Amino acid sequence: MLNIDAMPKAELHLHLEGAPRWSTLRSAHYKHYSVELPETPPWHASGFRFADFSAFQRLFKQYIHPWLQTPNGYAELIHDVVDGLLAQNIRYAEVVCVPSLLAMHGASPDYFWAVLAAEVERARLQNCIIRIFVGLIRTHSVEAAIQVVKQTRTRSLVAGYDLLGNEIGYPADAFRPAFELAREAGKRLKIHAGEMMGPESIEYAVETLGIEQIGHGTSAIQNADVVALLRERQVTVEMCPTSNERLRNVGSYQAHPILALDDAGVHVTVNSDDPTFFGVNLNGELTRLVTERQATALDLKRWTQNALRRAILDESTRHQLIAELEAWCPN
Repeated sequence: MLNIDAMPKAELHLHLEGAPRWSTLRSAHYKHYSVELPETPPWHASGFRFADFSAFQRLFKQYIHPWLQTPNGYAELIHDVVDGLLAQNIRYAEVVCVPSLLAMHGASPDYFWAVLAAEVERARLQNCIIRIFVGLIRTHSVEAAIQVVKQTRTRSLVAGYDLLGNEIGYPADAFRPAFELAREAGKRLKIHAGEMMGPESIEYAVETLGIEQIGHGTSAIQNADVVALLRERQVTVEMCPTSNERLRNVGSYQAHPILALDDAGVHVTVNSDDPTFFGVNLNGELTRLVTERQATALDLKRWTQNALRRAILDESTRHQLIAELEAWCPN
């Protein structure tokens, strides 16, 4: 039996607002609103599927937003997300936040960034490196994305930007002005692509926009040329199997293309996306891949190495983390 708990891990695709542990969210709702939430929500059940992406998004408004509107909501949520990373022995994480929602929740940007900086430092002191990405929401308009980049690009805590949300009707090309501002500031860029649309969405992001890190990318398997493009450009693909299963982006967990893309030489990685609502954190996702897709220790090591090679690290730290991974699985 693999000791996944002891494995030094890396996660490249984790949404801050979708990552607190359910038990903590339950406690927060009871503390702030005297609302008793179920110990296990229905969407954590095996075999659960969301009706559509909108049904999934509504859970944030119902459960996360009320928490963030309390005086210490952001601090409580961020603290718990960091605790969750530490508990899983995640040594490197790229966490996407959405500061454009701060005004909606009545939280000041200075408060938010100060809390986030303190928690990132707390994680660092416990051997977990966190890089913060700012989410640009497709449905919030190009102008809103440009404004978010202008407001955040001078913050040293911001490592990069990630284009999020429903691909359908919101092409990545429209966001070029925001991407250019981010690149001018030396920030890394990544895009959710090929999750709800076909492989053309991935091809455009890589070929035309020069993106080297793709979120989800499940539809790549539908086009051999796109698979070859990902392999030849050494694009890192942040795969989230349980998320894709529950949002109906793949037919089933067994049909998820992570193994096929890996076999084709694509640099795939394993991630949990929004564990609060998909019910599986990174440890759980790796366990599912072992038990349901017969992934081996060598597979887990290779996928984690892919993440560490893309990670924003100095070379000494990168070498150290890869060496720790090698010690966990030396063969």
